[in-house]
Amino acid sequence: MTARTAGRAGTDARIALSVRNLSKHYGGAIALADVSLTVRAGEVHALLGQNGCGKSTLIKSLTGVVIPDAGEVEVFGSPLHMPTTDPHTRGIAVIHQDIGLVDSMTVLENLGINARYGARLLSPVNVKKERAIYTDLMHRLGVEFDLDAEVSTLSPAERALLAVARAMRLMDGDSTEQLFILDEPTAALSKPEAARLLDLMRRVADLGAGVVFVSHRLSEVMEVCDRATVMRAGRDIVEVKVSETSRAELVAHMLGRRMDDFFPTPPAFTGGPARLMVDGLSGERVSQVSFSAHAGEVVGVTGLAGMGQEELPFLLFGEDSPTAGRIEVDGAPARFASPTAAIRAGVALVPGNRLRDGVWIAGTAEENVTLPVIDRFFGLFGIRTKAVQQRAFELMGQVDVSPNRPDYAMAGFSGGNQQKVVFAKWLQLEPGVLLLDEPTQGVDPGAAKALLNDAMVAAAAGSAVVVFSGEHELLAAICHRVIVLHHGQVIAELGRDSLTEHALLEACEAAPSEISVAA
Repeated sequence: MTARTAGRAGTDARIALSVRNLSKHYGGAIALADVSLTVRAGEVHALLGQNGCGKSTLIKSLTGVVIPDAGEVEVFGSPLHMPTTDPHTRGIAVIHQDIGLVDSMTVLENLGINARYGARLLSPVNVKKERAIYTDLMHRLGVEFDLDAEVSTLSPAERALLAVARAMRLMDGDSTEQLFILDEPTAALSKPEAARLLDLMRRVADLGAGVVFVSHRLSEVMEVCDRATVMRAGRDIVEVKVSETSRAELVAHMLGRRMDDFFPTPPAFTGGPARLMVDGLSGERVSQVSFSAHAGEVVGVTGLAGMGQEELPFLLFGEDSPTAGRIEVDGAPARFASPTAAIRAGVALVPGNRLRDGVWIAGTAEENVTLPVIDRFFGLFGIRTKAVQQRAFELMGQVDVSPNRPDYAMAGFSGGNQQKVVFAKWLQLEPGVLLLDEPTQGVDPGAAKALLNDAMVAAAAGSAVVVFSGEHELLAAICHRVIVLHHGQVIAELGRDSLTEHALLEACEAAPSEISVAA
């Protein structure tokens, strides 16, 4: 289903959300400057912009987290008095990438949290009635769940679908006056998983709700959205019909300039010494994986969700222990007992989940960026603070962190700038092997290209760069070759001449017997 073919709300459709001249300042900094936004019932409306453009402040204003300085908001024609304390009572639900489910509880129990089971101390829950309510809700949404299944057993896509169902129940599943705000819900999902959530978004809109979709995946925006509002520097820059624009035009609006290519091209590679050799590596999910990566080469590793590519970078970095196999770095055997040992051997990992694995969110930028080399700054009287600050300032400048404030708390940076700090932290080591796990996840197009440019510079300088990603378009653009995993085993390898997004998707989805190695 696409934005060009599905039935959509016209200009005469009821207004689900009306934001007029919303403003918010933090001291002298402008977070929102007279932002206006209109979302109609029955449509999926994209809210786009680079990290730090004001999208999050706008969403927080609608849900009572932030109190705007000025402006008016109406939801289905009724004023939204701010700060609102219970947005769900006004039919507003926000579904974040971190969807807040309790893994140890069942599907029914997670749904029941929002139905306020805990408040019914004197009246028992009518489980049979609740089951009937949720069964009917699932039917209307076109999704199926075992209500007794533990949430920990659900796939990422199923968890996202469950979050939508829970939000609809909280807002009163029978009401048609509903506004869903989905904030990067597909960022951690594979393409097939994301497709399930996008389809549910479309169905929710078709039931009469207004849907605001925040995403950096512009291909998804082009596929499912009706209109898009682009924000830049705290302002709403333009509103467009998705069917009448292009991805390149959306990027131009987001950046304030045209970006000729979405991805950089890999440096010329004519062969070099092997910097990484993997032979028969096995772990919990991968089995007998063998491949090499040479100096100056960019190698991709992909597969459908759960096929092993998520585990492999952590096995190579010493975070997880392999059960079998051999690793060599620059010709020397390497069985890393810890990430520290991997770093000493010249291996660096930029993890996909930066908040969990990549940054110390409570620390400053300078503390994060100099952490791997902090021993270089010890003097006679302890850490040489000014030297640390100067080094952090230089490194952050090299990857264009904004603002270039080493003393800034990591929590204060946008997602893209946090990722730049992570890149700076590892690139300063000039690693022989640079492992990139979903390097552009949750990062806007401008920041994504800048980060990938840095990776290509590292490859040109002699690093072997290995990119683990489910983004086939990215891999086809930047890699010299790509390895495909299926149930933890290498089933295909596509060389530069045969690398296309379509070819990678076909290789991932085909049965192993149908796969051949393409040079």
